[in-house]
Amino acid sequence: MNQGELTLAMAKRFFLTQVEAGEIIKFILSGITEDLKKGERVYLRGFGSFNKEKRESKKVRHPKTGKIITIPERTTVDFNPSELLIRNIS
Repeated sequence: MNQGELTLAMAKRFFLTQVEAGEIIKFILSGITEDLKKGERVYLRGFGSFNKEKRESKKVRHPKTGKIITIPERTTVDFNPSELLIRNIS
């Protein structure tokens, strides 16, 4: 399911226009993004948690050339599913 399909499903389920449903989804996602920017953990009960994670730079071998290259330090998001989510998808 992509964001457009989620918007359509939400609009049908809650009798909203697609624009209204899209705005709600954008609001939720921007809230999650802002909290992650601040370094806060975002926990959605029954779904899982999102954490901001910093990855150190590392040296790796380029598979085609065999040359050693350095991947720079970067920030990423780690997602840990809840036990309930894991049970429900099994």
